[in-house]
Amino acid sequence: MRFFQVSEAGEIYGFIDIEQGRGLDVRPYASGNWINNNRANSKIDGDGGVDIFYNLTPSLKWTTTFNTDFAETEVDDRQINLTRFPLFFPEKRAFFLENAGAFSFASSSGRTPEIIPFFSRRIGLLSGLEVPMLAGTKLTGKVGRYDIGVLGVRTGETDFTQAKNFFVGRLKRNLFRQSYIGGIFTEGNPASLSSSRTYGVDTRLATSRFLGKDRNFAVEAFMLKSSNEGVKGNDDSYGFGVIYPNDLWDARIDWRQIGQDFKPALGFVSRSGVRKLNISIDFAPRPKNFLNVRQMFHGFRFTRFTRLDNGQVESWRLFTAPINYSLNSGDRYEFNYVPTFERLFEPFEIADGIVLPPGDYRFTRWRAEFGSAAKRRWKIDGTWWFGTFYSGRSDEIETSFQYKVAPHFQLSFVADQTFVRLKEGKFAARIFSLRANYSVSPFLTFFNLVQFDNESRNLGWQSRIRWIIRPGNEIFLVFNQGWLQDERGGFNFRSANTRLAGKIQYTFRF
Repeated sequence: MRFFQVSEAGEIYGFIDIEQGRGLDVRPYASGNWINNNRANSKIDGDGGVDIFYNLTPSLKWTTTFNTDFAETEVDDRQINLTRFPLFFPEKRAFFLENAGAFSFASSSGRTPEIIPFFSRRIGLLSGLEVPMLAGTKLTGKVGRYDIGVLGVRTGETDFTQAKNFFVGRLKRNLFRQSYIGGIFTEGNPASLSSSRTYGVDTRLATSRFLGKDRNFAVEAFMLKSSNEGVKGNDDSYGFGVIYPNDLWDARIDWRQIGQDFKPALGFVSRSGVRKLNISIDFAPRPKNFLNVRQMFHGFRFTRFTRLDNGQVESWRLFTAPINYSLNSGDRYEFNYVPTFERLFEPFEIADGIVLPPGDYRFTRWRAEFGSAAKRRWKIDGTWWFGTFYSGRSDEIETSFQYKVAPHFQLSFVADQTFVRLKEGKFAARIFSLRANYSVSPFLTFFNLVQFDNESRNLGWQSRIRWIIRPGNEIFLVFNQGWLQDERGGFNFRSANTRLAGKIQYTFRF
């Protein structure tokens, strides 16, 4: 069963006489790195820092970090971009993930993160390169009926950027049982010396007793404005949404406008200068005695983007799911029909040397998907997108195989391959990944991830060991190895870089 409101899922009783002590944890760390680039230039260095956690109250936490180290963070999953818009990579660093919900905003609560006023990956990462984080402090939690999120960070100077300060403030006032009104403010520009600020307000009015029955219903609205030095124009964004998220019927309508000059320096925007309309409806009955089906999901989603400068439709997409069945066994299968429209106002280089000319493109995509139950030792998933694509055809085939011996061992292999045949040329985009994790016990785990994509022609292997001596006292050992594929292709690789990092942290609790 799916829960749409956690507050309605249940309550836990029986915890009495709990004390947090002084609520102060001090966690110093020491780390060391060995880096070898092409076996010609290697260096060894070490560093240290400290994280401080202080529970001002059981529901309000203050976290401070000095000389922060993210050596134990898992690398990003590979992606190949076949669109005109930036890809989204989720945050994986522990300092920013902890209590990240305190900075969530209404515009980022939909199915796709298209407008995020604060996107933590903008701090400490610039054009794929790491920027040292000298210090950071964060206050998150609740004070009465208020939710608070305050973040301040100082990054260091590198060969490609100067030392900079960043600030984020988020405040929400809870209304009634499930509603709120809030505001957000960010300051700082990681990619420029000029100043940049973003500020906005949002609200959500929700109830779990819609029309006097046990039904969820909500209305959301937001307004945002970015202020960048030297930029004057259409730099705001606003929108609203009506949501009816329930088990039998799940419906949503969103309308948003993103100005051409709306560019939050500490945020994420997938495309600007457009109006977006999104309508989605899912009908999910639970039939009895029908082909062993537990629940059906009949979906309909329509999305349209209209340009602000000329009023023309830039793209639209109709996603339908006439068949999407989950079986009592845990297996599922789905079939989709997805007509699509794209209008190119300028040439689009979809792959190296393959350029689509401006014009209108109407094509139809189909998808067949199958997923086996996660309860089995072997889990197999397969997805096949096929049909017309821009001026030609495309087939995207993703297969996933997972084998696990609970609770110790898990192995998975994923192959995502796209074969495109256009009038302008043909190409293939391939991503392969292999994960192998082994837990000796809940306190000692080995993680391995191997990835390859034929766009960068880079084969990467990351191996991580995490040993929890006791909760709060941990040792990490991380090994990264990269190989670059020769232009001849095949299995001809040469070593690109090697990195070995170790980190130990110990927690003193008061």
